Amino acid sequence: MSNPLSRRHLLRGMGACVALPWMASLPGMRSIGRSPLAPKRSHLVYFYVPNGVHMQDWTPQAEGKGFELPWILKPLAPYQKHFSVLTGLTQDKARANGDGPGDHARAAAVFLTGMQPLKTDGQIRLGPSADQLAAEAMGAQTPFPSLVLGCEKGGNSGQCDSGYSCAYSSNISWQNETTPALKEVRPRLLFERLFRGGASGEDSKARAERLARQRSILGYVADDAKRLNRDLAEDDRIKLGEYLSGVRELERRIEHAESEIVSQVPESARPGGIPRDYGAYLRLMSDMIVLALRTDRTRVASFLMANEGSNRSYRMLDIRDGHHELSHHKNDPEKIDQIRKINRFHVEQLAYFLSQLVEAKDGGRTLIDNVQMVYGSGISDGNRHNHDDLPVLLIGKGAGKLKPGRHIRYAKNTPLNNLHLRLLDNMGVHADKLGDSTGLLGKI
Repeated sequence: MSNPLSRRHLLRGMGACVALPWMASLPGMRSIGRSPLAPKRSHLVYFYVPNGVHMQDWTPQAEGKGFELPWILKPLAPYQKHFSVLTGLTQDKARANGDGPGDHARAAAVFLTGMQPLKTDGQIRLGPSADQLAAEAMGAQTPFPSLVLGCEKGGNSGQCDSGYSCAYSSNISWQNETTPALKEVRPRLLFERLFRGGASGEDSKARAERLARQRSILGYVADDAKRLNRDLAEDDRIKLGEYLSGVRELERRIEHAESEIVSQVPESARPGGIPRDYGAYLRLMSDMIVLALRTDRTRVASFLMANEGSNRSYRMLDIRDGHHELSHHKNDPEKIDQIRKINRFHVEQLAYFLSQLVEAKDGGRTLIDNVQMVYGSGISDGNRHNHDDLPVLLIGKGAGKLKPGRHIRYAKNTPLNNLHLRLLDNMGVHADKLGDSTGLLGKI
């Protein structure tokens, strides 16, 4: 279009506000030839799974391209060209190093910080995490410097693992050496934060009225959406319709989860749209990350899929024993089979997330082209509690900075923090050191 629309990238109406994705018809966008392309920007995403994995069914045999996916990673087969398996990376500061037991607390605390956590009663000392270094450097460019999400609550006081503060095992994202970044576990609150326009968007009175009447936020901005739709190019009309349908589907899923709650439960005790089904919960939070990236609400996200040391049972898999308990399988074949199923279940949820990244369009590209994402754990084999040879996947093209589709084996004890430094550097965030890093990780 010759004259870009003079408007902000928000839909407004009756005190409500909804963010919009990138569209070529909106102001400030540029066109290249016949294919309008959004400016290249890289998103940094971390997914953490607790208690390690069964490494024999995780690590590919062959290196380089064209490797066969092991059993746990099989659900990712449709997306193999979009990720690499990194073998040999280590978090040395998750080891005891003279501090005795407490591997689970250290595993989560160290995953993105690379710092040995202080083990003492009532005190915390760690360091800023890689995602928060990115958020500090780039956060002013988006309404939310970062999203920090989880699927299990966790206190930041008390002891949870052999004398370590509970804060260590229930957080991977840290603003500084004593303060974990606030983790949101409630889908309803996350949705309201992301799609009501932030602090300057929907006012509290309008929000209270909308929720009391159980009305969709889209109903309040419908008139503005219709006006915008008339002025958009055809491709952007389709994109707008798909996006608004996606927002409404998220609302429906949250509403369904809320309707499952017994009416007698006091409102203060209700879980804020948390589905009873754990898989549905993971997918709901994943979808909100995708929409947040699409609308450039943030470019940095971390997701603690379960707290480190979590003993959640997986009854949907006919597994009644807890995850942590099973990870200490002592080579019992029945327990190994169950831990493998739990590991594969987590990867199935990751596959769903990748499907959304692949399908989401961002100015002529797919969202996964602009993402650099790490999926992994701070423990390798949960039975051994080792922190070398960690299970790590590197996902996406990072706006052209990554070359996925390979199995890369690094030298023994290569610091995982070298990977974090490389990803930060790819985003233009230059840090001299992170924990025990020795430089930027190569060959990615």
